[in-house]
Amino acid sequence: MKLIQFVLIFSLLLLLTSCGKSPDTVYINGVIYTLDDNNATYEAMAVKDGKIINLGSSNELKEKYSGRNIVDLKGKCVIPGFTDMEGSLVEFARNLNYINLLGTGKLSDLAKSIEEKAKEKKNDSWIVGAGLNILNFDIDELNKLNREYLDKIAPNHNVCIIFITQDVVLCNSKALNTLQISSATPDPKGGEIGKDEKGNLTGYLYDSAINIVKSSLPDLSEDEYKMLVGKASKELAKYGITEIHDRTVNTDAINLFKKLIDSKELSIKVYSILTFNDKAFEDYLQKGPEINYGNHLSVRSVSLDYDGALILNGAQMKDDYLKKSENNFAYTTHEDIETAFKKALDNKFQFCIKAVGDKAVSNSLNIIDTILKEKKYENHRTVLEYAEFISPEDLKKFGELKIIPCVRPEVSITNLEAYKQFVPAQNGNNLALWNSLLKFTGYITAGSNFPYSNIINPIQMIYILVNRQPIDTLIQGLPGTNQILSVADAVKAYTKYAAYAGFEEEFKGTLEINKYADFVVLSEDIFKIDTKKIKDLNVIYTVVNGNAVYDALNK
Repeated sequence: MKLIQFVLIFSLLLLLTSCGKSPDTVYINGVIYTLDDNNATYEAMAVKDGKIINLGSSNELKEKYSGRNIVDLKGKCVIPGFTDMEGSLVEFARNLNYINLLGTGKLSDLAKSIEEKAKEKKNDSWIVGAGLNILNFDIDELNKLNREYLDKIAPNHNVCIIFITQDVVLCNSKALNTLQISSATPDPKGGEIGKDEKGNLTGYLYDSAINIVKSSLPDLSEDEYKMLVGKASKELAKYGITEIHDRTVNTDAINLFKKLIDSKELSIKVYSILTFNDKAFEDYLQKGPEINYGNHLSVRSVSLDYDGALILNGAQMKDDYLKKSENNFAYTTHEDIETAFKKALDNKFQFCIKAVGDKAVSNSLNIIDTILKEKKYENHRTVLEYAEFISPEDLKKFGELKIIPCVRPEVSITNLEAYKQFVPAQNGNNLALWNSLLKFTGYITAGSNFPYSNIINPIQMIYILVNRQPIDTLIQGLPGTNQILSVADAVKAYTKYAAYAGFEEEFKGTLEINKYADFVVLSEDIFKIDTKKIKDLNVIYTVVNGNAVYDALNK
């Protein structure tokens, strides 16, 4: 009898202990959209050790957890944190050391940025601008942008501008002299040193020739890289980004992330996607995936590019381009795709493939179909990225093969505006089929490809998905108005669906008990305002693992 009493008392104590689990923080007075299967909403949320332990009304949780740290959400909209499905944290960090030219659209603004940087730097030092997008400029202004133009701005500094496409660099005369590039310098293999009709240097370097500049830029120390990557993660948190899927990582980047995690200096989470045939991938094949290191880092995916951008004539299309181009070739072989897919899944890694054109998409699906029938892989969660052009007969295959589509909203809008300049008009019917992809697969995810894009902000990407319009203008007659997403599905593309794409749905992507407290607070309710106003929303509070990593709520 005493033994039974002891067991009962001990069990009661365990029950009382678990029920009385005390939170670190209680968030009250919010409109908390869980995005769970029931679409539940709550006023308050209690968080302990980085995870949600309770949800309910403000009065209920305040009374239950009196004396705890209370954060007043001031009636604002709360949703899970955003996951950007393609970005490069290290490259973004490196660009913080450069002049950010992403939004620059006038030569006067470019000149002002360079002049200001020249005042900060000693003569003979380097001034680098990154992310210049020629689509932001008028053609007349672009024609004036050359070596001589940069010479007038900062003649005593080595000036170079890296274009957003990462295959063009413009240098001033001093930089060319420092690099020992003259009109007699031969073009490197796979590249070109720009010259005018008289054989004089224009200052432009193309394709592999840009490596002459990149290899000569002063390198950063490990401490400088660490500082910049930590700073970059804080910058991304301002956009409500709590995790990125990074396709540009190598062994050095992974080790750097781990050091930042160990020192608690990495504000966001990283889902690392290795590159096929890179040494890091071969190393990880031996030891297997690495899951949730320090609650911030996973390494369990590998990627491959099939083709390139439409506006560079790089997308593999079933229809011929209107103008022939040397860029129209596949980046990989079918044999490499087969090898990468099998190697990845045999070793419990996820496989991602970038396919832009309808031919690239169709061929990728056919290869995947053949291998899945042969190998019978379960729960592979293969991601097909970009998927800009899709033949009608291939839409069904996405669902049958359980492929997760991952689109690029900004790229889609650019292509919707420009595709008639490159391919026959009928291709517009198969372009950016967001809603169809969602219907056939049950999921759709999205990424920005920062820092090689104009837009990083997920809210602006959500605006594009629900309006099928650029963020800065209104264009009539764009094809596919039936392909817009609902606000709920566009938000889930960056939250719930993205978590599933990273095998993380059990502990993130929705705001539920026992999941990580990764969430953002918005300036207005994204589900209640006019969809045309979504682009003007701001993130005012970002929390990762229960810790505030960006706070404009309490200022």
